[in-house]
Amino acid sequence: MRKIKVNILRGCETGSGEYKTYAVEVEDGTVVSVMNILENIYENQDHTLAFFSHAACRQAACGKCMVKVDGAVKLACKERVDAAEITIEPYCGKVVRDLICEA
Repeated sequence: MRKIKVNILRGCETGSGEYKTYAVEVEDGTVVSVMNILENIYENQDHTLAFFSHAACRQAACGKCMVKVDGAVKLACKERVDAAEITIEPYCGKVVRDLICEA
């Protein structure tokens, strides 16, 4: 098993954004996406985390799961996580809640 340290910027919608850190364990050799990481955090650690996900996601078509990963705008459903630590932030300044932005 390997641990991924995940820093997520939360609370930007209230103007008091701050980073919250989570540790996510994944099996060695397993390919995980940013979306897999976010779902793991939501399901196992923090049910208050807001991010865009729906049944048709993972097709890299709609772009609604867009986030900044280590400063670069990426699709959470498509972006693979290979690093031991990542930082996830909203992709724009019009934040609805946590990682959800107005289109």
